[in-house]
Amino acid sequence: MRKARAIAAIDVGGTFTDAVLLHDGRLHACKIPSTPDDPARAVAQALQRLGSAELLVHGTTVATNALLERKLARVALLTTRGFRDVPAIGRQNRSPADLYALVPAARDPLLPRELRLEVAERMGPDGTVEQTLSHAEVARAVAAVKKLHVQAVAVCLLHSYANPAHEKLLGNALRKTGLAVTLSCELAPEFREYERMMVTAANAALLPRLRDYMGGLQQRVQPTRVVIMHSAGGWLPAELAAAEPVRLALSGPAGGIAGVRNALDQEGIETGVAFDVGGTSTDVALVTRQPRLRALTEIAGLPLRTPSLDIHTIGAGGGSLAWLDAAGALQVGPHSAGARPGPACYGHGGEQPTLTDALVVLGRLPVSLKLGGTLALDHAPAERAVARVAAGREPPRSTATAIVRVALAGIERALRKVSVERGISPINLPLVPFGGAGGLLACELAELLGTGTVLVPRHPGLLCAVGMLHTPASRDLAKTLLLPEGPEALGRATRTAKELEDRAVAELRACGQAGPFKTIAGVDVRYAGQSFELNVPLKATWRRLFDAAHKREFGEAHAGRAAEIVNVRVRVTVPRRDVAVGFAPPKGKPAPLEHSGGAAVYERDTLPAGFKLRGPAVVTELSSCLWLARGWTLQVQKSGALLLRR
Repeated sequence: MRKARAIAAIDVGGTFTDAVLLHDGRLHACKIPSTPDDPARAVAQALQRLGSAELLVHGTTVATNALLERKLARVALLTTRGFRDVPAIGRQNRSPADLYALVPAARDPLLPRELRLEVAERMGPDGTVEQTLSHAEVARAVAAVKKLHVQAVAVCLLHSYANPAHEKLLGNALRKTGLAVTLSCELAPEFREYERMMVTAANAALLPRLRDYMGGLQQRVQPTRVVIMHSAGGWLPAELAAAEPVRLALSGPAGGIAGVRNALDQEGIETGVAFDVGGTSTDVALVTRQPRLRALTEIAGLPLRTPSLDIHTIGAGGGSLAWLDAAGALQVGPHSAGARPGPACYGHGGEQPTLTDALVVLGRLPVSLKLGGTLALDHAPAERAVARVAAGREPPRSTATAIVRVALAGIERALRKVSVERGISPINLPLVPFGGAGGLLACELAELLGTGTVLVPRHPGLLCAVGMLHTPASRDLAKTLLLPEGPEALGRATRTAKELEDRAVAELRACGQAGPFKTIAGVDVRYAGQSFELNVPLKATWRRLFDAAHKREFGEAHAGRAAEIVNVRVRVTVPRRDVAVGFAPPKGKPAPLEHSGGAAVYERDTLPAGFKLRGPAVVTELSSCLWLARGWTLQVQKSGALLLRR
């Protein structure tokens, strides 16, 4: 791909739409309220404000919100006779909230039973045809689908990962009717029927909406070319993303992890614990040199078998509502004030207290601050809203402190989930906050985790958008083999990896990517009798690598026990563009703008490299705000990042 003269990146969040444009090493940025009724409108407005660009890398919540809100297309499912009720049966595991219920909650199958149809055919687990799919049966199935008046069709036949012939026959016939069709053998040719069936159905249910969204967005921003961030930390050409929208479930957060990785690289740091406090939610992740991917992601109770960065999300953000439960205990989230009316301090008519309102009452957001450079904060409504929680029994400042502590407790649990629960102590790792409110909670979270270092990247409130500038085009494919350990295992796995690589390269070339292409191949391996796998590089030493990984992950290995290769996974990337965001540190000694909550307030753009500051202090910028607590010091690094130490 020829070098773009100007590259834009826009991330749509629940409250704000963040946009950056890189031109000749200079970064231009803006932050505008999201337009939930039509997210593309805010994207077009932000791009118009920044100026024209050749390429737009877009992070979208359209797929995520559609799944959460169940605003999905009407979908029919075609599956092998006898397997119609797999979506309703699911797995035997139950949620902790439902564990002791006398009447278990009914599983949401995504697909009503009347839309699940059976087909007379069957493949064996090794791909042999046990019952042939006749042309008459294909015609009968297509006629049955037409009677249902659906918008899309999901086809998931038994063992189609081993032999996709029957699925392709059905797919060809269904596509002639003009319906949107998803075949499991194309989207996720992996074993475990329930998970494969659900991701296929979810993709089909998203197809009509995402195709309309991307088509409309492309028209609005012409002649700018649109590419979409996917959950595994790269971007896909819009043509591929529109065909596989389920891969966009973590589109926005993936850009933030890329931004954190870039900030850590500039400081020569191997690993960090990142958290993004946005308007609606908080995303946390352990960020290492190699992306930490998981094969299965659960969104709104749906197991989506698609590669995703290992990101944990909780419903606690700046716009999260503070409320008392039936027992009188204070809760923060998961409900949010959203973009409209937003927190009470926004002055848009909101009356319910939020985490942002509590931070305003505590003085961490100064009077002079304008969010995104335009939105002034009104402190009086914030105080009234916060006081309403305690019904006047406590002063607003005490209530605000309690709201912040509850929010901190939830985020701390999430941070421990991605570090301590994975066997990694965060004590010697830097905490990397970003998002609009990440810096306002960073010092206290670091103390709760026991770490004494915080690294605040440049443009933290825009980091999801900035990180997208650093991501490559990439395609992730996988296939189930179920190969027992033996002399033929490596050869078959290698041949399958080459087939997947060829497909990925062909798809990227068809969307205008010229290369060069880089391929990383791995295998999911388990000991015989185990239910779950670990991924290791596809090499001649795969068995030794697996034993070492098992020892590292679980504390023991079984060198004398038989192992098997379950899946082959391939990632093909087009090396990322050489994106250099210039940093020209100011000269001279900065002076505080004002005082807020007993702390001096500084503008980040006035802080020169090497400048040191002791807390308490507040550092403001266009996209975010930093609260430097008492007992902490700040130093501006050569890269422009802020290094905080306790």
